[in-house]
Amino acid sequence: MICVMRRRKRRKRNSIRNLIITIIILVAALCLLWIIMLGMYGKEDEGEAVAPDTEAPIEDPGTSGEASEPGEAAEPGGEAVTPQETGTALPPYFDEGRAERYEAFAAMNPELAFDDVVWRVNVDLDREPYEDPSEVKDPSGIQALVTKFFKLPSDYSPQNLVNIDNSMMRAEAAEAMNEMIDMAGGEGHHLWVQSGYRSYSTQAGLHEQYVAADGQEAADRYSARAGHSEHQTGLVADLNTISDAFGDTPEGKWAIANSWYFGFIVRYTEENRDVTLFKYEPWHMRYIGREAAETMHDLGIQSFEEYWVKYVNH
Repeated sequence: MICVMRRRKRRKRNSIRNLIITIIILVAALCLLWIIMLGMYGKEDEGEAVAPDTEAPIEDPGTSGEASEPGEAAEPGGEAVTPQETGTALPPYFDEGRAERYEAFAAMNPELAFDDVVWRVNVDLDREPYEDPSEVKDPSGIQALVTKFFKLPSDYSPQNLVNIDNSMMRAEAAEAMNEMIDMAGGEGHHLWVQSGYRSYSTQAGLHEQYVAADGQEAADRYSARAGHSEHQTGLVADLNTISDAFGDTPEGKWAIANSWYFGFIVRYTEENRDVTLFKYEPWHMRYIGREAAETMHDLGIQSFEEYWVKYVNH
């Protein structure tokens, strides 16, 4: 009798255990089914699917989450993105009349920021050198810009030239250069002016000699055509020796490092060759005034063209 009762109890316990297991399995199956259905409905709710025969909506650059930077290149086949399209403020020297030129130059130079595009176009770097140059409006100005795109009148000659080391410079520039020479001498560096003012006709004859010797293309890399030479302004001093090696001498290194303090800049550097279109000339010192030279030095502005656009011409 006892054995029968034990067997009944055992069968009862087994039945309860089997029922519990069955319930657990059913609950697990229901949970799995719920998860699967939730996933399916979630995918259907993720936005509106684009039909195969319809185009996805094009995002407006001015309202997109990630606006393109000024000057950023467009995707292949598109157009360069400008600040007007992104809502970025235009630089104060932006000229609406040059808008198409900005756009074309930006497309050709996608690596440039839009600000760099603007000031380069404002000094006509999107044009061919010497073709239809602009005339310098204020030839006697201390900050007159003379380049392959801006030409001095053939009859221009500064009125206040003075002698310095058997060369001629305008009085203000000569005074500053004398101070620079004296300071350099006090620190053991001998500087002198090898060449200063040149007239239009003198520059014309000199350039013709270079063309005859080296050809037009080569001569244009190191010599300005008549009317396009800064020497005609009377604000330039060629120091010591006309050689790239001057920049590696103690005198050259001192002059390059300290010229800004006296109002001079090294006009043609390795860093700005793509802007000036002249080879490196460590001896060529251009006087632009102490305040302007200090600003260029402190802000790290590499070319006088950039300074002229941003601080002189607008």
